[in-house]
Amino acid sequence: MRKFSMKPILASKLAARALPCLLAFLGAQSVQFATDHTNALYRCGETARFTLRVVDSNKAPLASGQLAVRLDNFGPRIVTNAVFDLAAGNPVEISGTLAEPGFLKCTATIKLEKTVRAVHGVGYEPQRIRAGSPRPADFDAFWDAAVAKLDATVPADARLERLDAKSDANRDCFRVSYATAGGLRVWGFLAIPRRGAGPFPVEVNVPGAGPGVVGPNTGLADRGIIALTMNVHPFEPAPDAAAQKKLYDEQDAAVKARYGAQRYCHAGATNRETYFYYPIILGINRAVNQLAERPEVDKARFTYGGTSQGGGFGLILCGLNKRFTKGSIHVPAITDLLGFRAGRDSGWPKLLESLPAGDKEAAERVAPYFDGAHFAARIHCPVRFSVGFIDETCSPAAVYAGYNALAAADKAILHGIGMPHSVFPLFYELHDNQWLRGFPPPAPKP
Repeated sequence: MRKFSMKPILASKLAARALPCLLAFLGAQSVQFATDHTNALYRCGETARFTLRVVDSNKAPLASGQLAVRLDNFGPRIVTNAVFDLAAGNPVEISGTLAEPGFLKCTATIKLEKTVRAVHGVGYEPQRIRAGSPRPADFDAFWDAAVAKLDATVPADARLERLDAKSDANRDCFRVSYATAGGLRVWGFLAIPRRGAGPFPVEVNVPGAGPGVVGPNTGLADRGIIALTMNVHPFEPAPDAAAQKKLYDEQDAAVKARYGAQRYCHAGATNRETYFYYPIILGINRAVNQLAERPEVDKARFTYGGTSQGGGFGLILCGLNKRFTKGSIHVPAITDLLGFRAGRDSGWPKLLESLPAGDKEAAERVAPYFDGAHFAARIHCPVRFSVGFIDETCSPAAVYAGYNALAAADKAILHGIGMPHSVFPLFYELHDNQWLRGFPPPAPKP
């Protein structure tokens, strides 16, 4: 169980304030963190002081046990390592610094009833973080040509199958698919409101990493929003989650056999046009264009919302397609793919780190063309971000590399102090419900 103290904070170009410190819990015992800067932000070269308190289920300090504490840069560079005997004192303090923009991670481990591992993190001038790879000079030309080539050589072959079981008086629901490069198709779901005169606002979404979805977003449609959800997998969605997972596992087995890749997101990365995401990006971009031409669509309210892999696709699609008027992007993946060049963790899926040795050189040339940070330089619509200060999947430096690259003048980021690879419900409320969708704030509880 984790407990967080949260306050609604909407940041401007740089989050100047942040959330109070995290209490990281695992099992009956817990490690409590505090830092000397409550906003968890520091200037480069400034010392950050972490105070750690190990308590039992009654919140009483433990008087025995060996607490191992490590400070690193969310990467291979160890700032300090220490072991504290709690019999000699509890709480304990450890300090460190970074000379360059980035994030300092404090990891505490102790063996109690079970091994407890807890993490805290602070930022060092994160507004100055840049992607680990430069933007290719032909980045725009490559993607503009790819879109044009698909349109010129592959008919869209749009297919919409009405889903009677999901449709009712409030909405019409469809399974949709579109042809894309390589003889493949992209698949997803469309839900269109029936109540009201329209035209209706749009929200496009790509799910986070994993099997994908097996049905439409009826909740948004029931609230008057056209919802398009597109999977990244080029196979027809199954009727239920278990069958979808089976297809997903079969796909991963196939790409491993063909490419030696660990997962779909690593497959074919030695060539720009064989990398797994290449036909998917083009196909979903085509789906967006097809949707925009429907008469029910309000083109002035054409938005994107996504998290993790879906956040990365938010950068990709909002950069590739100028139809979007707003984007809400949480903890984006597929961003800062060569972060290791800057001596820190690369963004998910840690592409180069996951490939066979013989593929790395070629993939290192390919990766920048799929980096969300380089798509961000094409984005001019208003954007909202969130970043987790203890996110070990989409590391905070990788997220900030994407945020800082945004060309949008209207942008803001929420700092999730103590937030792992998930999103605080408050952040969804502020950025998705209120800002993106225009829903009213929830009524105060009595």
